[in-house]
Amino acid sequence: MKEIGRGKGKTCGQVALNWAICKGTVPIVGAKNVQQAKENLGAVGWRLDASEIEEIERIAFRAKIQGQQNIFQN
Repeated sequence: MKEIGRGKGKTCGQVALNWAICKGTVPIVGAKNVQQAKENLGAVGWRLDASEIEEIERIAFRAKIQGQQNIFQN
């Protein structure tokens, strides 16, 4: 995700939020301060392409995260 984000000038968090949006969900995000709200806004106005979405999903599958609906939940 760092590599994808670096190529787009985005943070990992922004890539993760955009992935969720691309998958048709509406992520519920929280922000404790203005800086966090601004970072969250950086996840909109652009889209991951199909190959980037597939790469993120391949990485998640290899990590074998089980018991979670969203691969970014922790």
